[in-house]
Amino acid sequence: MTTDAQSISYRPAIVHQDDIVQGDTCTFRVVLTDENDAAIDLTGTDADMEIKRLDGTLVMALSIGDGITYTDPTGGEMTITIDAADTASLDPEYTYLYDVQWTNGSNVRTVVAGNLRIMKQITD
Repeated sequence: MTTDAQSISYRPAIVHQDDIVQGDTCTFRVVLTDENDAAIDLTGTDADMEIKRLDGTLVMALSIGDGITYTDPTGGEMTITIDAADTASLDPEYTYLYDVQWTNGSNVRTVVAGNLRIMKQITD
């Protein structure tokens, strides 16, 4: 099962990705817009995502070309995909913390942050 893509604006968003099934692909979309809802051009910028345990231990890191894709750079859109093999390694019935940071030159902005709650996979 793939989590439906979700659109998120540039304004910092708290998004809890509840009930991700261990071993499933998780995909969501982030669209960066300015205060006038105009798309922010992502060309020449960078993005990273980290997933951590509640104690701060790094569990997974995604970056451009490794889980994060600018699907429409001039339209401000990136797609984040956590592969099934990666979610299979997450502990079921556990909630992780995550955030997505967007870097434009020396400016770093957390655009999404929240929780990832993992459910145990039933079908192998």
